Amino acid sequence: MEPVLIVLIILVLFVFIALVKAIQIVPEASAAIVERFGRYTRTLNPGLNFVIPFIDTLRLRVDLREQVMAIPRQQVVTQDNRCVDIDIAVSYQVSDARAATYDVTSYVQAIEQLTVATLRGTVDGMDLERALTSREKIIAALRGALNRDTARWGIRVHRVECKVVAPPTSIKGPTARPVSADRHGGPVAPASENGGARGALQSPAGLAPGHRPLRQDDPRRIGRYRLTAVLGQGGMGTVYLGQSPGQRLVAIKVIRSELAEDLTFRKRFAREIEAASLVGGFHTASVVDADPHGDPPWLATEYIPGPSLHAVLKQQGALPPRTLHTLAVGVAEALERIHACGIVHRDLKPGNIIISGAGPRIIDFGIARALDSTGLTSTNYVVGTPGFLAPEQLTGGSITHAVDLYAFGMVLCHAAGAAPLPDGESLASALSLLPSRFVGVITLCLDHDPRRRPTATEVLELLSRNPPTGDWLPLPVRTMVDLYNPATNSAL
Repeated sequence: MEPVLIVLIILVLFVFIALVKAIQIVPEASAAIVERFGRYTRTLNPGLNFVIPFIDTLRLRVDLREQVMAIPRQQVVTQDNRCVDIDIAVSYQVSDARAATYDVTSYVQAIEQLTVATLRGTVDGMDLERALTSREKIIAALRGALNRDTARWGIRVHRVECKVVAPPTSIKGPTARPVSADRHGGPVAPASENGGARGALQSPAGLAPGHRPLRQDDPRRIGRYRLTAVLGQGGMGTVYLGQSPGQRLVAIKVIRSELAEDLTFRKRFAREIEAASLVGGFHTASVVDADPHGDPPWLATEYIPGPSLHAVLKQQGALPPRTLHTLAVGVAEALERIHACGIVHRDLKPGNIIISGAGPRIIDFGIARALDSTGLTSTNYVVGTPGFLAPEQLTGGSITHAVDLYAFGMVLCHAAGAAPLPDGESLASALSLLPSRFVGVITLCLDHDPRRRPTATEVLELLSRNPPTGDWLPLPVRTMVDLYNPATNSAL
């Protein structure tokens, strides 16, 4: 076969494939979202549509018909510390497909979160009898919250049904006594005749997402603070949610016993607490109290109601540019203050950044150094988290403020969707897909030579040009934040 004929056949096949990929038929009562290089660009209406082959991709198809979503049964706590089970069904319809997919990564998840938060906040102000007889009031509260917020998500709510409002099935029956509920640790069984408990039911009812009830081996009090839940665990110990005598919320880090036995660690820990107490500011969690010489040693900081950046990215995906900008400026401002106090964070990562309604807040600053230079660290031990460590941290080089700027660059990569990198893709190619205003800053921060990285102040100067306007949080993320708020979560 002649070479010219072969080339002609290949060209015809290529044109045919391109035409097939260019023609997209969207079914009636639905819409499709076109994505270009990882960013949603436009909406296709029902019918015949054309897209650019090999550049545009149809990522999402949205059903525009009415949907009915059953919210998983919620066990909530009433004002008189009783538990009730409530089933909710929400009928909704997508009215703006692009808003429902671009501004809200998962509008189904956002509706569920808003419903649960409102339900808890409503029933929290009722006693058991009112909760069982206030079906219409609960529905009205849910309709009000959903109508207020979902319209901005491109969603129209038609009906809210409260299917069941009743005590849990485990306490039904003529001889059953009401089950009390520990508002910070879930329901507990009735007391025995001698006044002791027959065993706690480990339920997360009333707790914010990610918090777990105290277990049998967890302490109930540290210093003058009453512990109510577990916030998380890390390399240094366990972090608890605590209450002061004045009902203020604090996050208390209790150091692991093997670290507490090392005198060098205790001394270093005390010095770092003293230094961290100087930071303060509105972009960090201020140190409230501490006892580095206690058994065990502990540190109490201001409790910031909100999910970690890690939790937000895991649930919602990459952040939009306006959110990314406020995040970057807030974290850079916090680093500027931390560095001005002579402190190197050394473990900046999404898990150590709290997303609050007022802005991002850095936690766990200034104490990572206490773990270093103890008898408990091995020869190859490196303080920090893989993926956010600067090259000099991995090679044993000098630790300066520049390591935090490298981690800052990696945090922005994760928040913008450029990391973690797919197999075979370089960071340079991933950065090219990010909004242009961030590429230069991130590239400077990720320079392998720490002397060429910018300071936090220089980063602020670069990012302060043309700041975006409007609410910095997308609505589903703000809903996540609301679940940690004492006003909407009975655990707090």
